Amino acid sequence: MDQGEFRLMDTIAAKGISVRFDPDCGNLADFAITLDGKTVHPLHRAPWVDNGEKLPDTLFKSERKLSGDFFCAPFGRPDPRLPIHGWAANGTWEKTGTDEAGDATTHSYALREEISGAKLTKHLTVAPGHPVLYQRHVFHGGAGALPVAHHAMIRAPGTAKLSFSPKSFGRTMPTPLETDPARGRSVLAYPQEFASMTSVRRADGGSVDATVYPFDTGHEDLIVLSEKPDATIGWSAAVAREEGFVFFAVKDAKTLPQTVLWMSNGGRSYAPWNSRHTAVLGIEEGAVAVHLNDNERKQPLRDGQPIALALKPQGEVAVRHALGGIPVPQGWSEVTDIRLGDGTITLADRSGDQRELPFLTGHFS
Repeated sequence: MDQGEFRLMDTIAAKGISVRFDPDCGNLADFAITLDGKTVHPLHRAPWVDNGEKLPDTLFKSERKLSGDFFCAPFGRPDPRLPIHGWAANGTWEKTGTDEAGDATTHSYALREEISGAKLTKHLTVAPGHPVLYQRHVFHGGAGALPVAHHAMIRAPGTAKLSFSPKSFGRTMPTPLETDPARGRSVLAYPQEFASMTSVRRADGGSVDATVYPFDTGHEDLIVLSEKPDATIGWSAAVAREEGFVFFAVKDAKTLPQTVLWMSNGGRSYAPWNSRHTAVLGIEEGAVAVHLNDNERKQPLRDGQPIALALKPQGEVAVRHALGGIPVPQGWSEVTDIRLGDGTITLADRSGDQRELPFLTGHFS
């Protein structure tokens, strides 16, 4: 492991939780949760990051250091003059302070580069006994509609069972992620809209239950799920029994109404992927339009949901997200509900078992 790189990172920790933050690009690494004497590392780190191999000069930092979770602004690459996923995922973050509020500690950073004329600050909060990293990104000023998303990634070679807060619909993109057989392969049908993740059409005419991932080999695919218009809090969860963790993410559904599922399972044969980036799932909570065609993208809403963040030239806009994990409780197979209470978050499993955990509920107020 490149010890020089880790000297650049900040360690953010409290009892039972730790994560390393890389201010050179804004991503998270080595996210660790310890609960009931067991430690889990639910987030993924690409195999080329730490082995010192020569990478293509065309790669941006967000891909060179592909790891954990990072904030994308703008999501994707709508402007070819910008790096993929924007300066939020490729720029320089400077620490501005550490604040204490009760047991919680918040580490704050400012992005050196501007985004659509806005200054961006990042606030990462941990609390002892909370298996959760609380994230808040605040845009100060700026103008226009900006697609944004968190880019959390897990890896589950032994398969993960996925579940989500109620959605209004799901879609694939207008075209596959990989269209050249010499470079890669996508297996889902593009474009399509579907009512349930349990029945998503394949390009070969079949269908898959996409709530079980991976569901194939050697493919690169992408699905976008949209929250119901009246949702205030949205969530995503993955039970990876063989890997031993439950991953979950909670978001402000009004600000981040879409969930992008990036299914990276050996479907890219070119460098640095080289068909070795397998069983990786991006669970990316955002306000995005990658699933819409050109005409649909011209509209500010899709089924009542925003597809970008509206910046305020004379004000601030905050994006709130929380990600967490716990060791898989015995007998668990699928999270069926996530509920926020007064200082708590409750995860419910299909077995009927539940886990109530401490949570800073005020994070979303």
